Amino acid sequence: MMNRFLKRLCIGAGVALTLCTGAVAQWSIGAPGTREALKGANRYVYLVMSDPLPGREFEFNDFYQNTHMGDLVQLQGWIGAQRFRLVPVMPRTTQPLFRRGNLIIWDQEGDDLGKIQAESRAAIAGGKSRLIPGFDYLPDGPVSTTYQVIGPRVTRADGKKPFMPEASDNKTPRPNRYVKLDFLEPAPGGSDADFETALSKHVSEVLALPGFMGAQRFHLAPTPPTSPPPRLAFAKYLVIWETEGVNAQGLEDALMAATMNGQVKALPINAATAQSSWWVTVSPHIDKDDFER
Repeated sequence: MMNRFLKRLCIGAGVALTLCTGAVAQWSIGAPGTREALKGANRYVYLVMSDPLPGREFEFNDFYQNTHMGDLVQLQGWIGAQRFRLVPVMPRTTQPLFRRGNLIIWDQEGDDLGKIQAESRAAIAGGKSRLIPGFDYLPDGPVSTTYQVIGPRVTRADGKKPFMPEASDNKTPRPNRYVKLDFLEPAPGGSDADFETALSKHVSEVLALPGFMGAQRFHLAPTPPTSPPPRLAFAKYLVIWETEGVNAQGLEDALMAATMNGQVKALPINAATAQSSWWVTVSPHIDKDDFER
């Protein structure tokens, strides 16, 4: 418990320092387990990509991490969150309108997505959830969307876990931790069923590569009639990859090489709408318990 306390105590300054210096963080990624919904409910990830207003980066990061995340994970259906920073990786496939430097992945669960989303609007309107200083709230500022889980989180078939040096090893650094977001759609004329079958096999093939530790598949969630319409159109499918390595570029290069040599079969995707992005962890994954002790 003391270690967790010290971790939380240091995070406010640490996040801001990490983002300003370009250093990378080594937090574990997401909640443990398969991240499937309880019986009778659905599980979602709500992605928010944003940038701070110029000159207000410290306020943005400090308040986001130490106040805003706690405000929302106490709401019904908001079960966890983690923050990330964009890592430039070539080739850059993220379309210009989607490019933001910061990402938060909110974990949500319930039987009514409209109600989950309404909870946050009501909390903001009532003052329970406080607005973030330095956040660009203009309509063309943040980019957000919600995806629904369509398969359990899976890890490597060989059972290999994220690397941690032995306690007596003072010379081996831990690798950096990243998530890769793949936004995908079937090739024109392809069926969703065939694509999902191919995507499941693709996940297994990629998770045999060094540094690729876990993945989960999602389908774009329909916008509830009670929620504002999305500003940008996201692809139908999402894969969130959990990875570790010296740098994200090396992981991307290894994946491209494995695809070119046939070790990983290329997916039948719509290349015109596909895009990927890499993000490094800048906070631990938190849940309600972190704010109740």
